[in-house]
Formats: sequence, structure tokens, C-alpha cells
Amino acid sequence: MDIEQKVGPVEITVPASSEHLRILRLVSSSLAASIGLDVDRLDDLRIAVDELSSLLIEHAPPGARLRLTLTGEQGQLVAEGALHEDAPVRTVDPVSQLILDGLDIEWSSDGTFFRLVAPGRKPRDRT
Repeated sequence: MDIEQKVGPVEITVPASSEHLRILRLVSSSLAASIGLDVDRLDDLRIAVDELSSLLIEHAPPGARLRLTLTGEQGQLVAEGALHEDAPVRTVDPVSQLILDGLDIEWSSDGTFFRLVAPGRKPRDRT
């Protein structure tokens, strides 16, 4: 099944607080489902958005806001998150690193920004 639907960019900005992580997960997974990501990749996406957003907000200054931008096309969802205010650079802790590395996504983070790509269905290799 070829998925050509394009969504976004969709941008959501919330206070940099763990209370708002659920909103980011729901919006991300909803958009990913609309472009055809399967259930396993939806779960991976939710986990990655949660882990990487948590990294940014963990030591965010009071009043900071987290912006998440989502774009989906050609069967993949690209999510980029950043704090609006300057925040100290945070490294990914070893446990989060293991969790993220175990997911079927591409990701990068410099501690103040993250980008992840959740791929759509991969064609099966018939060799």
C-alpha cells in the first residue's frame, strides 16, 4: 500500500511541564496513524516523543514552553521539539539512550532540541 498523504506541518506549543506530555503523545500518534504508521511504530513514536520531550523539560527554566512540530508525508512522520527559552544543555541519560536505541525510529538530540523520524511500513525483502 503506497501512502502519499501529507499532513502538517502541525505545531503545538505547551508549557514545559510533564503534565503536558500526554497531549504531545496524543497529537503525534494521531497524525502518525493518519499517514499509515502501523501499531508498533505508533508505540515507538509515543515512547520517543515522551522520552525526548522529558529530556528537554527536565531542567527547563520556569515559564519555559515546549514547541513540537510534526510533518508527515510519504509514510513517515518527522517530529521536532525545542524549548522556546534558553535552557541548559542536557545529555541523554543511559537509560533513555537504551530505550531510544531500541525503537524503530531515527532520532537525534543536542539537549535543547530533538528530531525524530518514524518510518512507515517497510516493504518486505523477498530475496
